[in-house]
Amino acid sequence: MGEKMNKVSEFKYSKFLNWNEYIDSMSENKENFKKLTNKILNDKDLINKINKLNTKLNNKEIIVLTEDFCPDSLFNIPILILIAENLDSVTLKIYRRSENEELNKIFIKNGLSKIPAIFVLDKNNIKYKWEEKPEKAYEIQSSIINKLKQNPELDDNEKKNSYLKLSECEYEKNLWEETINEIYNLKEL
Repeated sequence: MGEKMNKVSEFKYSKFLNWNEYIDSMSENKENFKKLTNKILNDKDLINKINKLNTKLNNKEIIVLTEDFCPDSLFNIPILILIAENLDSVTLKIYRRSENEELNKIFIKNGLSKIPAIFVLDKNNIKYKWEEKPEKAYEIQSSIINKLKQNPELDDNEKKNSYLKLSECEYEKNLWEETINEIYNLKEL
């Protein structure tokens, strides 16, 4: 697959979206995304936990690769928005994977093929990387899917809505904190 790239300035990519522009341009999950973002932005406990990231993310840029349809993006990008809104020296740039093929290639060359995928940059150098969801979410996701399988009378749309509601409850309980902890514990590349 080639050598990893440590810089993202090695190519030209299309204009990023700030988080408000991203929400305005969403074609899927927009209302749920707005609801979750507003909930997170007003959560005092999460804001306090974000503050422990200040030293690690000081003067850094967070690049997010995502798509509207992705449920993991729905639940995790609002945490990145909270980080950018509460840590003065952090910049958040959101890119759609489908519109940024070259950027997607750089993420893949650095081992990130799922979304949302993030790079934390320090002067265009990739300092940290993270993707998709916190580890604990995989266990919870399996549990939710198993519960839904026990209800064969639900159609696909009902299953999707039930999955989103159950996932939201789990994120509210502890997965948002897990995302923050995983970002805090990222090892420098």
